[in-house]
Amino acid sequence: MPNQRDIAKKLGTTQATVSMALREDPSISKEMRERVRQTADEMGYQQNAYVKVLMSQVRSGRKISDKGVIGLLVATRSLADWHEVTSYRIFHQGVVQRGKELGFRVEPFFIQQKDMTPARLDRILQARGITGIILAPPYHGNRSLQMDWRAYSAVGVGYGWEAQELNRVVYDNLQNFITAFNELRKLGYKRIGTVLGETFTYGNRYGTKWYTGFLECQNALPKKQRIPVFAGQNQPGENQVPVFAGASDQNPLEPFRIWFEKWKPDALLTLTGKEIQWLERLGLNVPADVGMACLSQPSEDHFARIEEKGDIVGATALEMVAAQMGRNELGPPVHPKVTMIEGRWVSGRTTKAQKSVTGGEPKANS
Repeated sequence: MPNQRDIAKKLGTTQATVSMALREDPSISKEMRERVRQTADEMGYQQNAYVKVLMSQVRSGRKISDKGVIGLLVATRSLADWHEVTSYRIFHQGVVQRGKELGFRVEPFFIQQKDMTPARLDRILQARGITGIILAPPYHGNRSLQMDWRAYSAVGVGYGWEAQELNRVVYDNLQNFITAFNELRKLGYKRIGTVLGETFTYGNRYGTKWYTGFLECQNALPKKQRIPVFAGQNQPGENQVPVFAGASDQNPLEPFRIWFEKWKPDALLTLTGKEIQWLERLGLNVPADVGMACLSQPSEDHFARIEEKGDIVGATALEMVAAQMGRNELGPPVHPKVTMIEGRWVSGRTTKAQKSVTGGEPKANS
């Protein structure tokens, strides 16, 4: 990779002139700054991210132990909005803590706040010398930010961000579903019903594999124990009740009631557990009448659930960005890599211990 001495030699000038020109030093003429920048681009010159941070620290008087800022891009309007969802708050804590351990500060940028555009965000990040970026959850459908990604070491969390491929760290939704399903089977539940939003069952949430896990588990069951997924119109947020496909203002519960009475599940596997409100309206008690477990972080800790290890996902994303910065890897990778973090089962009061069953437990593909 060419360095500043190579650029200076090609232009017939000094390394000091090249260095100042690349820093847009006003003592260097505009014409020379443009010549240096153009030559640097033609030669494929890239300044090491750590060197840029170090020089910024020297000029600002900050401690050298501070390796600089890693930007956290969040598709909400504010920190308060983002932290309304427990799993995002846990993820954020993991990023910040690992950043402290490695000498980085983490600063969130909220792309839905007023007057924030991709172009403006691009200018802010580059003006501040921020080259490390984590694209954080949530990701409600794929989005593309028209930014100059060649300037950044970027890592995506999940699959819902950039159309171009980035290195990613993702929740292992497939194995998490299989784990939860198997745990319910071990407790003796035989007719396990699954409730997912339409966006998770009809193919437009690339990379979110809960439904794939559902299909694997169903395939391993006797036919009389198989129950089709109940696809909700949308999944509830922390402060919402579910809205199901086919529901109406007059009788929003009716589609779920029909599905439940037809298939008679003895346990439900859902995302966040808000469906407990619908069970209560049907006069059913959890766990006396029906068990319940969550695939994602519930709003209350007493639920049996998969703990997705959002803090580990966040820490891993920061480690990946820091490593890319250290290797001076800017721009989308030629061969993107995916790191999957498997969750763990946490027992809760929404299931009851029953006589264990043997056999018929689906296994993840090796």
